[in-house]
Amino acid sequence: MSQTTKEQESQLSPFGQWVSNTVRLLVNGHEGRKDGYLDDNAQAVAAIAQLAHAVGHEVGADPAIIAWTVPNMHDANIYPHGVRPSDGPSDEERAAHAAVTLFALHQQSQRNQPMHVDAYISLGRAVGGMAVGNFNEKGIRSTFDKLQTASSWAEMIRHARHLIALLKREDLPINYGLFAQDLMQLQQSHTRANAVRLRWGRDYLSAYASAKNELENA
Repeated sequence: MSQTTKEQESQLSPFGQWVSNTVRLLVNGHEGRKDGYLDDNAQAVAAIAQLAHAVGHEVGADPAIIAWTVPNMHDANIYPHGVRPSDGPSDEERAAHAAVTLFALHQQSQRNQPMHVDAYISLGRAVGGMAVGNFNEKGIRSTFDKLQTASSWAEMIRHARHLIALLKREDLPINYGLFAQDLMQLQQSHTRANAVRLRWGRDYLSAYASAKNELENA
């Protein structure tokens, strides 16, 4: 897998980097150990299966996956406002759980390549490129819009799961560190949530136009 450039790193906060590192470890394992999912390592295969099964579940519902989905609560870079053991799930924990479990769903049964990339491929960019020439283009766009306007976290993750399943079918990866950051910001202020929606919309339109141009000039 290609190394992350400085420009790409600048897109990720310490939280986004934690998620990226986590999913890379799941799929590629530790360097030199051949203990990742792509190595058909039994523990990694089991972890991916457990994580995929937990999509849409509440944070903490499955203790077996917490090590993969909950960043260290004492890491001030990830939790700049702190988190107490007595608190409910933080925005970071909810977003990390969603992103890592959706990654597992995306990766499961795909043994040829990682479904996470370090390049700037947001959900909007991936979905926009996928929609061009797709028999279900209207449905894809409708689900994408519903994800962004969802009235609850559970509804948003349900629509995200649908889109990830479609991307999986087409073998199209995304940047899961970036996706986790976006999910976190969608829970925060209207200004931050709208910034994510605007960027996803721009990415969708840009990727759609590029893919359509390639298709017409093929």
